[in-house]
Amino acid sequence: MMDKKLDPRVVKTRINLRKALVYLMQNEKIDNISVQKITETAHITRGTFYLHYKDKKDFVKKAMNEIIDEFFDTVMYDSTDLVEGKTIRVMSLNKAFEYIEENSDIFMILLDRSQNNNFYRQLYNRLTSEMEQFVKTMGDDLDDLEVPMKIQVAFTASAMLGLIAQWLNNGLIYTAKYMTKTVSRIINRFEATGMLLPAFFDDELKSGINI
Repeated sequence: MMDKKLDPRVVKTRINLRKALVYLMQNEKIDNISVQKITETAHITRGTFYLHYKDKKDFVKKAMNEIIDEFFDTVMYDSTDLVEGKTIRVMSLNKAFEYIEENSDIFMILLDRSQNNNFYRQLYNRLTSEMEQFVKTMGDDLDDLEVPMKIQVAFTASAMLGLIAQWLNNGLIYTAKYMTKTVSRIINRFEATGMLLPAFFDDELKSGINI
């Protein structure tokens, strides 16, 4: 998560460098992108770059983490609806699909595993971490039933990221609202068969929207 106390000029520099990286990744593999190309594209000196990052590897890792932090800061919220007396952190499907739709140029590049498998792995790890925290908070209110929770976490995270990647690759032929409603229906069916982890995702649209 980006430190809110950072100097606005520092924040702007980091954002410009991050945008430059994503722009360059449209045509080149990340291994072939040099610090010089990044700084020239961002119109920032190499000296300024090294004030913030040790090297390219450090920069790429932090830039990817910042993108992921911003995504989760936008789509996660505290819910009191699942279990009485508990505040549980869940993901808004609606906000997630809207955010990705609005930033499709970035996510289309970063979720291309042939080009940048590291981002997918970082995003997957963060998503599973949020799910595991959800399970821990739910405690006895979330029973494994016939499906071990570790398998539920791995399956659900992989399915969601795979679906998002396919949605992007297909050119966003469905709207974010349509995706939310459709995925919500799938999740409801999983819940009916004993897979309870999908409760981590909240569509926030309920049944009042037609698709």
